[in-house]
Amino acid sequence: MNENKLLRRQIIDPAVADLISGMDQKQAEMQMPRRERMKKKREQAKIFARREQRATYDLPPSLRQEVKQIAERERVPASQIVTLALIHFVNQYTSGQIDLSLYKQPSRSPRYDWNLILPISLIKKLEQ
Repeated sequence: MNENKLLRRQIIDPAVADLISGMDQKQAEMQMPRRERMKKKREQAKIFARREQRATYDLPPSLRQEVKQIAERERVPASQIVTLALIHFVNQYTSGQIDLSLYKQPSRSPRYDWNLILPISLIKKLEQ
């Protein structure tokens, strides 16, 4: 006889699933030794404090690699290299030295009016 029984799938509301997983996580944390709980709490506080300083951007791989190489060569964090580069960009943009209209093309996205299309010549310079 075939033992394959049809099992009914439980459908759980995502909010309820999040609540249950949060409760499970809290219970697991409470079972940890006090020293480990305190260490984890400090780490979470450190991550939360840095949240305002963090950002995520899509970058061409060749640009990321170049930033990484500069950071290694200069022995400084890559994020500080990028911060310096962005400060220079913002200063040049606000003083009118950079014209973004040269790179703008209409966007199909309902969120943005324009996309910046970077010339291949700029990207190829990075790859050399």
